[in-house]
Amino acid sequence: MAVRGGIDLGTTYSSISWYDAYNNRADTIDLETADGAKVLRSVVYYPGPGQTPVVGDTAWNAKRQFPDRAIVGIKRSMGTDYKTPPLDGVQYTPPQVSAEILKALVKDAQAYLGEEVKDVIITVPAYFGDNERAATEEAGKLAGLNVLTTLPEPHAAALAFAVDKVALIQDRHLLVYDLGGGTFDVTLIHARTEPGAGNALDLKIDTLCKDGNMLLGGLDWDRALAEIVAEKVMQAHGVDVWQDPTNEAVLMDNCEKAKRHLSRTNSVSIVADSAGHAVEVTRSEFEARTSALLLQTEMLLDKVIDDAEKQHGVTKDRIEVLLTGGASKMPMVREMVEAKMGRAPIQHGNPELLVTIGAAYYAHLLTGKPVPKPVPQDDGTVEQKDVVVKQGGLTDVSAYAVGVEVLRPDGKGGMGHFNAVVVPSGARYGEVFNKEFSVVEDGVTEIHIVLYKGDSPNLDECEQLMSVTISGLPPGRPARLPVVVTMSYDDGGILRGKAKDVTTGKDVDIVFDRSKKVAS
Repeated sequence: MAVRGGIDLGTTYSSISWYDAYNNRADTIDLETADGAKVLRSVVYYPGPGQTPVVGDTAWNAKRQFPDRAIVGIKRSMGTDYKTPPLDGVQYTPPQVSAEILKALVKDAQAYLGEEVKDVIITVPAYFGDNERAATEEAGKLAGLNVLTTLPEPHAAALAFAVDKVALIQDRHLLVYDLGGGTFDVTLIHARTEPGAGNALDLKIDTLCKDGNMLLGGLDWDRALAEIVAEKVMQAHGVDVWQDPTNEAVLMDNCEKAKRHLSRTNSVSIVADSAGHAVEVTRSEFEARTSALLLQTEMLLDKVIDDAEKQHGVTKDRIEVLLTGGASKMPMVREMVEAKMGRAPIQHGNPELLVTIGAAYYAHLLTGKPVPKPVPQDDGTVEQKDVVVKQGGLTDVSAYAVGVEVLRPDGKGGMGHFNAVVVPSGARYGEVFNKEFSVVEDGVTEIHIVLYKGDSPNLDECEQLMSVTISGLPPGRPARLPVVVTMSYDDGGILRGKAKDVTTGKDVDIVFDRSKKVAS
């Protein structure tokens, strides 16, 4: 019997969970490649020609000796054209590297469960767009998996909390503060339950607004701590640890561990290089150096809180903050959130595992089967309720606007190329948008339509997404005839639509495909 998996494909650590039907709960799998731990380092080491890539702690340790052959933090490059430096004559794409991580996770899961794991849900940052989601799905396919959908990490975290605490979920606004190893998201979610058929409780999770930074996470705190250590070693010993790449690997490894210790202690001794040079760093020094990083998360937090009131009438006093992501364990995060909100944030279970747990719950709920949970009643009794998420029970909004390149007056007496937004940022998935355009030239037999990501009318401030072409138009077609572009995001966050020449009825489907991205 096949088991569905919920995978948190992280920048620094990854994990895989499953739904344990016997105990009616999602559980994270102990990974052999992580020495029995529940998280796997998202590091891939390529030993040499014809040799199988190594993933996890072994790959991380190999980075000390062969830093150029170990790939770290590949998630930050998902959806881009990045390729690794040549390794034995081969350059690897982010999906190819990520596929090795996925294969390692699934291999350990199958060994642990004794059953096949084929169908999976892979979580993605809320601020991932079409390129990044498509690249994540590509990684799953390269790993031989059937990716049921990509699930936003804040949705997964909120779902894990809501299912486990369903007795407390009636109508709550959860602001998910997700500080992972390499990405940061802040998402306001409306979670609520409604009576369903029989003894069922229908759980609904709707995104109201969100923001984020795909290049901000625990890795940046690690680097800041490494800078403190390097400076102290130079002052005390006159040694520049950055000069030797193998020393840099040692330093970053020890700083990542020290960062965790500084969440529990006021100071820690950190070994900087293979020669054993060590210095003491205090939590106050670390927090002072990383205050600007924390401020970036605070500014995004403020923006979403402000958007919540302006766009949805949800005031700050009605919002509870749910922490997720391994880096959210740092005391400075909890202290900042509590000071801002006037109450302590929710920390449910292990924030590092909340996302993968939620993905496993969702993978199970997609089968149509419920999650039985005991719910206290007003008369003091406890009743078993079947928690379900119906079709459309999880809704999201677009992180980015999508527009079409158009030619129009530039305000200087000439004509210029601009971005005309069709789908605005914050549009609810499933909401359909139409916009009418026309071709300025006579006699065209093809209409080339280029899509851009971004709110700005300035193309230089937007990102090219893809292009489609309406072909087969009759010769002599006059200018100014209408062309209608219709687009929306589906439930999985993939852009879909149609461009149609109204006069002839000729049209072309718009389905986001990374292979159709315009060459820059």
